[in-house]
Amino acid sequence: MRFNTQILSAILMGAFSIPGMAGIVNPNISAIGQVLSGVTDDPGSVNMNEATLELGEAEFIMEAALNPYFKGWFTIAAGDEGFEVEEAYGTWVKGLPWGLGMKAGKYRLGFGKLNPVHPHAYPFQETPGAWSSLMPGEEGFNEVAVQASILLPSPGSWAPLFSVDLLQGGGFHPDEEKTAFGWLGRFGNSFLLGDGAALEAGVSGATGMDHIEEDLRGYLAGGDLKVKFFSPGSSQLTLQGEGAFRRSHSVDSVAGVASEDRMGFYAFADFRYHTQYNAGVLYDQVERAGDPSLVDRTVTAFVGFAVLEESTLLRAAYSYSMPQGEDGTNALSLQFIFSMGPHKPHQF
Repeated sequence: MRFNTQILSAILMGAFSIPGMAGIVNPNISAIGQVLSGVTDDPGSVNMNEATLELGEAEFIMEAALNPYFKGWFTIAAGDEGFEVEEAYGTWVKGLPWGLGMKAGKYRLGFGKLNPVHPHAYPFQETPGAWSSLMPGEEGFNEVAVQASILLPSPGSWAPLFSVDLLQGGGFHPDEEKTAFGWLGRFGNSFLLGDGAALEAGVSGATGMDHIEEDLRGYLAGGDLKVKFFSPGSSQLTLQGEGAFRRSHSVDSVAGVASEDRMGFYAFADFRYHTQYNAGVLYDQVERAGDPSLVDRTVTAFVGFAVLEESTLLRAAYSYSMPQGEDGTNALSLQFIFSMGPHKPHQF
């Protein structure tokens, strides 16, 4: 959903100017921007072997506790194509029977561990190719949905959480205007591993209509694992991986109906030293769309530095891409993230 600058200005001016009166909530307002630079020898790039410099997507975030039971959140993204409501949702945090939680609006869906996180909060710069290829939607699995969740009773330090989302379903059939609902479910459990480590594991599944008129249903399933090891001095090592399987369908006037099964995964290790420095390596691979017999792989090494605090981050990454049957390509990228307000480009 995109809109013009006049509407955005009215929203921001109104949020800043409303006096603190009874029944009116002044939201916390943040702005996050980024500057990007890079160079690649990929023949498919229009700037092959030429350094680039550009302003990346900016985000304006408004959040507030509307009352003791309910919180609201807006994320407005600004880029070359204008302004877009990236997220707009409310969460019911307490007061419901059996300890239920509720969430409704447009948000990054809780499929696995990486998709719910905004890219500026990754320890690396770009979404792994496996996830950008397999997730429905252009910029992650992000839809209008309603979610119900519950924290199940458990022994010790276990925290099993089950959630189910009713989806608008447009991510599965972006070329059709007609609505056909989809579903997403997730079960995750986190617990402590002694005094110096924590583990979280989960499984996710989603379904939606790939083509409504032809009654073709697509499926998405995945599993994830994340382990954090804590050491003195606020240092920590994070190991995380996810794998996913997707069955999708396409309709062609000549070839007719075609189905496609693809798999992919990513894994990374990120060591953070005294909160300011981090370094790690990311590996991802995915079966190629249109020809799943070909597997594309990428290895990325990344480093980061938080200048005094989280409001300013410097990142660098080197990637080597290995598309099967083609020559490998190299890419070097730099990123500077800066933020104002309480919502920081927080550490992953």
